[in-house]
Amino acid sequence: MLIDAAVLSAAGEEIGSGIVLDNGAVTDILPPIGRQPSAALFPGFVDIHCHGGGGASFPDDIDDDAIERAAATHRRSGTVHLLASIVSCADPTPAIDALVRACARGTLAGIHLEGPFLSPARAGAQRPDAIRPIDLAELKQWLDVGSGWIRTVTIAPELDGAVAAAALLKDYRAIPSWGHTNATGAQVRAVLAAVGATRSGPRPAQTATHLFNAMPPLHHREPGPVRELIAAATRGEVVVELIGDGVHVDPDLVADLLVLLDGGAALVSDAMAGAGMPDGRYSLGGVDVTIERGAALLSGTDTLAGGTTTLADQVSLLLGRGVPAPVLARAACLTPSMVIGIEPPPSPQVGQPLTGVLVDAFGFRAWRDGE
Repeated sequence: MLIDAAVLSAAGEEIGSGIVLDNGAVTDILPPIGRQPSAALFPGFVDIHCHGGGGASFPDDIDDDAIERAAATHRRSGTVHLLASIVSCADPTPAIDALVRACARGTLAGIHLEGPFLSPARAGAQRPDAIRPIDLAELKQWLDVGSGWIRTVTIAPELDGAVAAAALLKDYRAIPSWGHTNATGAQVRAVLAAVGATRSGPRPAQTATHLFNAMPPLHHREPGPVRELIAAATRGEVVVELIGDGVHVDPDLVADLLVLLDGGAALVSDAMAGAGMPDGRYSLGGVDVTIERGAALLSGTDTLAGGTTTLADQVSLLLGRGVPAPVLARAACLTPSMVIGIEPPPSPQVGQPLTGVLVDAFGFRAWRDGE
């Protein structure tokens, strides 16, 4: 079997123009020929912000079978490493404990706490009664329960104690992700400067949770946090998350930013339980969500409540918008791996089963362990 596509590494290097398979194993990698093909073979995707899929939600359904079902939904589309994201709740400890076990089994690559230290004015679809001021003792307790698997924590940068929280996260090899914020540009700039000096090695010291969403919009007289986060990403100080599903952010804007911030942006699914499922009613952190025509909304409102796509869906959409495949490889493979401090998905090798995702503008096909 011949796969006619650009064969890309996680860093976006073209290592071949096609792959020959025999019974799921790679028997040959054709040399690069320098043309721009219509399809690309990616080594596998890394999703650092995901709330579930397959009808199961990480904050709501924390038995082992539900966690496995949610992760499998993304694995089938070529996501080889996944962070489980927990929205704000009164006590995330039971969920953290269950997800730690899934991390130890190899189902998950880690945990992302999306709250509860957020701005009540930018709660989005999260429960306002669960959002609260920063409590370092509470955060330390969760990090202890997390046993090193908590990789990122979303915090509103304007809250008292934000910089101290970032320092505590560093002690546990985790990083802050600034978001769900009502901060001014000046407030964000000050926090980014205070935390930015702590960067060491290729891993960024801080990220931004789903840029544009749950923060003041970019305005020509008050550019606010969006401008500061983009500027910091161009300097290599921050990695910004972008939801490239065509619903949360205009896909042409996502395409522009991926090229502009090449290496400074990571695609994320922000997927909830309805990913891979039909339209209907679901739950996210105890709130009711309705999916209509593929968009997840807080029931009875026009507030977005997570995504319904996988990274493969997003890469396909953005290829169709003209984003170069190497840029997408960095945004969906290399950069998110660096954010959570893991090795990126390996490139295909002759003699090994193929693990990869073949993507064009019309869809994708995923291989995992030769399947």
